This record gives sequence, structure tokens and C-alpha cells, in this order.
Amino acid sequence: MEGKGPYRIYDPGGSEVKAREEAVGGSSYRQLLEENSILRERMKGLKSLGDLLEESQSEASRLRQRVEELVRDNEALKSSNFAGSLCMGGPVPTDTQGKPCLNPTAEKEEQTSCLGKTLQSEKPNDALSEFEGMIVEGKNSDVLTAGSVAGAAPLLPQENNELASQLKRLESSFSIFAEESNPNQLLAHLGRMAVEFHHLSSKVQKNEQRTSLLQTLCEQLRQENNELRKKMEEDHHIRNRDLEQLRQENQKLKELVTGGAAAAPSTAAPSDTETPEAKDEQVKEESAAVRPKMEASTPQKSGKAAEKTPTKPCDVEVYEKKIKLLEKQRKDVLEVNKQWDIQWNSMKSQFEQKITDLRQRLAESQKTVLELEAEREQRQRDYDKKLLLAKSKIENVQGEKECLNSETTELKQKVRYLQDQLLPLSKQREYQEKEIQRLNRALEEALNLHSPSSAQQPPGQGNFADAANNFKKQELLTQIAVLKEQVKIFEEDFRKERSDRERMNEEKEDLRRQVERLQGQITNLTNQLHQAQNECQRERTERCKLERLQMQHHKQLNEFVNKSAQEHRSRQLPLGALWTSRRTLGGRQWRVYSGPLLDMAAAAGWELQACTDRGSHAYL
Repeated sequence: MEGKGPYRIYDPGGSEVKAREEAVGGSSYRQLLEENSILRERMKGLKSLGDLLEESQSEASRLRQRVEELVRDNEALKSSNFAGSLCMGGPVPTDTQGKPCLNPTAEKEEQTSCLGKTLQSEKPNDALSEFEGMIVEGKNSDVLTAGSVAGAAPLLPQENNELASQLKRLESSFSIFAEESNPNQLLAHLGRMAVEFHHLSSKVQKNEQRTSLLQTLCEQLRQENNELRKKMEEDHHIRNRDLEQLRQENQKLKELVTGGAAAAPSTAAPSDTETPEAKDEQVKEESAAVRPKMEASTPQKSGKAAEKTPTKPCDVEVYEKKIKLLEKQRKDVLEVNKQWDIQWNSMKSQFEQKITDLRQRLAESQKTVLELEAEREQRQRDYDKKLLLAKSKIENVQGEKECLNSETTELKQKVRYLQDQLLPLSKQREYQEKEIQRLNRALEEALNLHSPSSAQQPPGQGNFADAANNFKKQELLTQIAVLKEQVKIFEEDFRKERSDRERMNEEKEDLRRQVERLQGQITNLTNQLHQAQNECQRERTERCKLERLQMQHHKQLNEFVNKSAQEHRSRQLPLGALWTSRRTLGGRQWRVYSGPLLDMAAAAGWELQACTDRGSHAYL
């Protein structure tokens, strides 16, 4: 496709088209031009499809080359790993342990079959058929590159030939379409072209699927290559570690062999050694334990000497030398036993003294523990009492608070009731004041009218005017008297209302003071309640801390004693030997002296559960 160049498109603007255009008319010419533009756009799409096909083919070839390279690397890594593991005697990889007799071709077949299975479950059947063919051809060949190329090569030319034939058919259909003028035939050609376009798009999709499949295969092979490299590195490290262990074991065996050869003559002892009668039971037990070893060593030594020396019937000097050697060894053993007896007695007395001291200190520590327990119980009782008192105080405060709240609500209700009563009385007082003012104004007007009328009256009408005046005076006097009585009544009502108002104001002030006092008491009680709760919480935390510290102290002591006892039991030392070790307890360094005597003391029933501090030394 690279050598062909762009596809040819026949231009329908020639002389034949012009003649037909003159016959058919302008409408058919416009239709043809529109269809020509549509076909040109479709041909552009075909060009882009051709470019995509070329790119996909180049990408597929590149991916196939990469797959071949990865498979070669994978096989080389597997073969080198298997050969290295067989040569060095290290652990064989998991792929070769289960099947030691498989050759590289069988491993290739297993790998390709696994890849085929995984790809069958993930990709379409059309894409897998080609890939499976490539795998089957790769199985039969020893070199995987030749197989993969031979499996992939026959398929690509077939696809290229099919695409080329389809493109030729499209070109021929375009040429026919350019020469055709019948619209029905044009539609038929367009339908065929649409079908061919559909086939081309399906093949392009298949090519894309194949490229994606090859990409996934490359990724899987790359991952397997990385895993195999990691396995090779791990096997290399394991092989080096095993070699180092073997070297160390060889060195230890050499040292043991040389040490055994050097210690063989020194461990020989006579078989008829006798223990002194003044020894204690422990020395007898030790000699009894030493005898079989000496008896086992002496026959070996005598056997070796007998093998080395030639057998003579009356070699008296040799036997005398052996007797002298055995006597010397017997004397050495007796001296060692005497020294051991002296050392054992001194150590026994020392350890007995230490055990008594430890018992005394243990009793003291138990006494202190009991005192601490009693103190803790006393504190617990005090805390409980304080908690009960605080609870009772809280309940009392809450009861008083509820009473005060009820009293305040009652007082508020009373204040509202008095205010409701005061409102109509104040309105009535205002109305009475207005009425008094009105009556005073009417009285003043009446007096002002009466005085000028009496001054302007003529003398001839004196009697009649006097009678009328007297009558009016009497009426006015009666009205004045009535008004005076009303004024007195109003004054009394006003005074009563004023006194009631003052009394209500005083009661209101008293109630306000009581409310303020009760609120102050409530705040004080709430503060006391918070303080009591804080004290209770603090006491609880202190108690928990004390219990935790006590438990940690007991645990550390028990662990310390158990560890020291286990170490002394694990070390099989002679009877009176001492063993020193260092321990850290409570942030300090402790030197621990121990030995088999302590085990004997523990077996006798002496309980050793603590250690003491004598100049940063712990004596057990």
C-alpha cells in the first residue's frame, strides 16, 4: 500500500457529462455535483481508513517483534536459572521443581498454552484464531522467533490482499458511478459501497483488536520477565546464604575435630578411683557422675595405646608407666575433689546466708505490699465516702435548686397577677382624676357666672331675685357638698391605690432580691458540684495509676526471677559453679549470681521470688 499512492477519483466534469447535462437539465447536474461532493468526502474517509490500516499493520509488526524478543529473554532467563540452581545445589525454582525432566521446548509449550488460555477468555474468537495459529507453529520450532514469524507472516499478506481487492472494487465502483447517469443504478452502487465500507470498518476493528491483544501479550511477557529476574536474584541470594552457612558449619566441624583431638589425652582417667569417706552427699553424687565419663574415656585411651604399641608378652615397663600415669591422674582428681569440696562448702554457706537475707527481704517486701494494699483499701474507702458525700450533696443541691425554681415560678406568677390587677386600678385612677378636674372647672364657671349676675340685678326686683338667688345658692351648696364628698372619696381611693402600688413595688423588689439570692445560691452549688466531680475524676485516675504501677512492679519482678531461673536451668553447670549475668530492671543494671545450688534450694522448697539491691548487684 505504501507504493500505490493516493487513490484515483474520476472527475465527472468531462465532455460526456456536459452533453448529458444539456440533455437532462440543470436539476440533474446539481444532483450529480452534490453526490460527487458526498462521494469525495467518503473517499477522504477511505483514505483515512487506509492510513489507519497501514499504521495498524506497522504497529502489529512492531509488537510481534517485541513479543519475540521478550519470549527469547524469558526462555534465556529460565534456562540460566535452572542451570544455575542445578550446578550450585540451591533451591530449584517452582516451575522446575515439580517437573525436573522437562526440556526448554516443553516449558515453551506450557507457557504458550497458558497464554492461549488466558487470551481465549479475554479476546474475540477472530483475533484469537490468528494468535493460536502463531502459537501452534511456535511449539513445533526450537527457536521461538522463527515460529512466531512463520505463524504471523502468512496471515498478514492475506489481509493485505483482501484489503487491496476491496479497495480495487471500490475504485471500480467509483468509476462506474462516475460514468453512470441512472439514479436507480447509482443507489444500488451506493448500497454496495456502504456494504464494502462496513466490511472495511469491521476489518479495521479486527486489526485494532489484534494490536490490543499483542500489546497485552507484550505486557504479560514483560511482567513475567521481571518476575523471573526477581526469582533469579532471590535464588542467587539464597544460594549465597546457603554457601555461607555451609562454610560456617565446616569451620565449626574443623574446630570440633581439632578440639576433640587436643582434649582426648587430658580427659583420660583411671577406672578404679575411690572417693574419700569424709565427702558430703553432693560430692559423692558428683564423683558418681564423673566416673562413667572417666571409665568411658580410659578404655578408649587404653585401646588407642594398645593399638599403637606392639603386643609383647611381658612388657612390664609399659604397664608400670600406665600405673604411674593412672596414679598421677587419681591424685589430681582427688586434689580437685578436695578443692571442689572446700569451694562447695564456702559457697554453700554464702548461698545459705544470701537465701536467709533474701527471705528476710521477701518478708519485708510482702509486708510493704500488705501495707500498700491496706493503704490502697483505706484510700478506696475514703474515695467511696467522698463519692457518697458528693452524691448526697449533689442530690441536695438539685433538690434545693428545684425548690428555688418552683418558688421563682410562683413569685413570677404572683407578679404577673398583681400587674394584671394594677392595670385596671391605674386606669380607674386616671379616669377619676379627669372627672375631678372637670368638676373643678364646672364649679369655677358657676361661681364666675353667679357673681356678675348678682351685681347687675335692679333694685325693683330684689325680693324675687333674692328668692331665686337663695334657691340657686342652696342648689349650689348642695352640689358643692356632694362634690366635696366625691372628692374625699376620690382622695381616699387615690391614697389606697398609691399605698397598694407602693406595697406592690416593695414586694416586687423583695421578690427580685430573693430571685437574685437564689440564683447566686444556684451558681455556687453548681460550682461546688463541678469541683466535686473534678475531684472524683482525679481520685479515680490516681487510683488507676497506682494499680497499674503495682501490677507492673509485680510483673517485672516475676519475669526477672523466672528468666534468671530458666537461664540457670538451661546452663548445665557443675554443682557449685556460679554464673553471672546482667539484667535491666527499673532502668538500672543488675548483676545476677546463680548456679546449680540455687536449683537445689528451689527443689528443697525455698521460694526465691525477689532480688535485692546491694550496690547495684542482685543476689539470688
